[in-house]
Amino acid sequence: MHPSKKSKRPSKRQNRKSNPSAPPFNLCSSSPPSFSEAIASVSEVLKSRKKILVLSGAGISVSCGIPDFRSPQGLYANLDTQELGLVCPEDLFDLECFQDDPSPFYKFAKALYFPLGNDKRVEPSDSHRFLALLEKQGKLLRVYTQNIDGLEEVAGVSPKRMVYAHGSLRWATCVKCKQKVSASAIEKSVKKGQVAHCQVSLKSPKCIPAPSKRVKRSRSSSNEEAPARISTRSTAYESQCPTKCSGVLKPDVTFFGETLQDKVRRCLEADRDKADALIVIGTSLSVSPMSKVIQYLPPNIPRILINRTIVSPPPYSPGDDESDEKDNEEQEFREDYTFDAYLLGFCDDVTRALVKEMEAENVQNEVEGQILSAMGRSDTTSSEHGWQTTPIPHDRILLFPGAIASTGDTNEGSSYVEVAHCDGCNNKIIGTIRKCIQCFDYDLCHECYPRMSKKHFNGEHKFAVDKQETEFF
Repeated sequence: MHPSKKSKRPSKRQNRKSNPSAPPFNLCSSSPPSFSEAIASVSEVLKSRKKILVLSGAGISVSCGIPDFRSPQGLYANLDTQELGLVCPEDLFDLECFQDDPSPFYKFAKALYFPLGNDKRVEPSDSHRFLALLEKQGKLLRVYTQNIDGLEEVAGVSPKRMVYAHGSLRWATCVKCKQKVSASAIEKSVKKGQVAHCQVSLKSPKCIPAPSKRVKRSRSSSNEEAPARISTRSTAYESQCPTKCSGVLKPDVTFFGETLQDKVRRCLEADRDKADALIVIGTSLSVSPMSKVIQYLPPNIPRILINRTIVSPPPYSPGDDESDEKDNEEQEFREDYTFDAYLLGFCDDVTRALVKEMEAENVQNEVEGQILSAMGRSDTTSSEHGWQTTPIPHDRILLFPGAIASTGDTNEGSSYVEVAHCDGCNNKIIGTIRKCIQCFDYDLCHECYPRMSKKHFNGEHKFAVDKQETEFF
């Protein structure tokens, strides 16, 4: 065969079988589609996987009493910025604002650490336990959580399976000496609404006094009192050499203006080719760079959304770089949708329904609870709640109590503008963003791109172009 000619392969559409575990992951074969069949199909997909990657957000912790950030009832909507002296709610987690004055954060910190009150500890939800069940069944590759509460580990997910994309409240670090302490070290300050300071003793050699001198005790049998211990420690040492660091303790949460920990990038790059399914649960996909995870992973793995509303990842612009032919072929089966199954409603109700299907022989499983009736899909109900205008194929949308129809003008209900920092100069990128296709969250600005792209993996990696017209805040 001539090397310039390619043999014509059978169309992927011709080779597709009615198999929920293979692309295009059709959930229902019956007409009209059955709700119970669709749930069973989603469960069948999960049961057939061994390396499920999970991207979780605040929605899985709301039922625990922890508010999310961006909903109408969320943290930002109810934050009294005037009382805290903030310009906008996002300033609460802005690095520059914290460095200038950490007191607004600590005045509000009690609501983050103790949302149920001083003496009440938050318990994990059924959604957290669902993730622990996936690991117990040998199906979990990794959980990338945008939450900072650490409830996944409390529910039973092992630390090696966890990546805290935005950090965790379980630790704090001194901005001065970089000493790391547990959350218990700042608990008193948090409850009082006061800034927590580092209590680590300084160990500068110049401040260490000479050891105390002892007088050798006589073996005489007389009753004379032994000489007192003589100390060389002087009061001048106490006044000139402070014993405490006293630096401000910053919770190990990723603030706006901070880059993600290297662990996030390393794990995602290692997990990219291992993942055989993706679950996005309880997140609006509105915060970069975790909102880009969907596009970073291979397109030919099943994607399942568990959320109250329909969400979509940010738009992707390949620019001058052409996408790989194989990726185009794999992506063509998703023409009007991003996820293969949209399980919309309260996360706990959805996960309980999935567990019931996955653990049909073990009805005593602790994750199980009462499964509420799905919202009716009659024409009247659909019209009243705005579902008729949803452009996504209706046989892929399963409605549970708490589902909210999208009212936006975008294809899947969420708008997005990314904030990116250049990995070359560390400055915020305004305008054109050059993204490395092979790496996760490696971005370059227009000025750094010509030089840094040649050094990055010796120029072997390709970059895509994404143009941003406005800033995030």
